[in-house]
Amino acid sequence: MGKVIIKLKDGSERDYPQGVTIYQIAEEISKKLAKEAIAGKIDGKTVDLHLPLSKGGSLDILTFDSEEGQDVFRHSSSHILAQAVQNLFPGTKLGIGPAIKNGFYYDFDSEHKFTPEDLEKIQQEMERI
Repeated sequence: MGKVIIKLKDGSERDYPQGVTIYQIAEEISKKLAKEAIAGKIDGKTVDLHLPLSKGGSLDILTFDSEEGQDVFRHSSSHILAQAVQNLFPGTKLGIGPAIKNGFYYDFDSEHKFTPEDLEKIQQEMERI
């Protein structure tokens, strides 16, 4: 198996085996960073933390502390919300579900009338997902 050379944000370079994930790199840097990591950017392209890397490049590990990290979190959360609602209320049709400046939302078309109790169930299902 070959090696990949990863250039970190601080300018340092590290060698890793091909197939290493951004999560594994974050974990090697610090357990706290791995816990807070949301996504990675390789050469400016946003990628999943668990993507096996086949080539090297410049790496930025995104956390909620950055605007980009917040955008990724909110975008992903809107998709998780949609999946949770469809799991709990089959037949619900999805409208739009964008991330917005301070959160996210999703429009649903459903015969079910949502109640405050449903919100708790939806939140629990989102956490399960």
